[in-house]
Amino acid sequence: MNVGSKGQVVIPSVFRKNFNIKPGDKVIFESDGDKLIIKRAEKGSVEKLKKIAQRTGEVEVDSDKDYDERMKERMG
Repeated sequence: MNVGSKGQVVIPSVFRKNFNIKPGDKVIFESDGDKLIIKRAEKGSVEKLKKIAQRTGEVEVDSDKDYDERMKERMG
């Protein structure tokens, strides 16, 4: 896959079908060493993660730009 100028990639149809990912669905990105993991977010899971972050004192991510900046800081 090629990464576009905005960091976008297309999830191949075989994976979208296999993991039941449809237009408008939310996905969660995780890292595991040098691996990037993409998971389909269950309904409400994004809101659950935000609530957990608020309770634990983590900073809430409120925009894609904000998220990108925080990830750059964390990844060095």
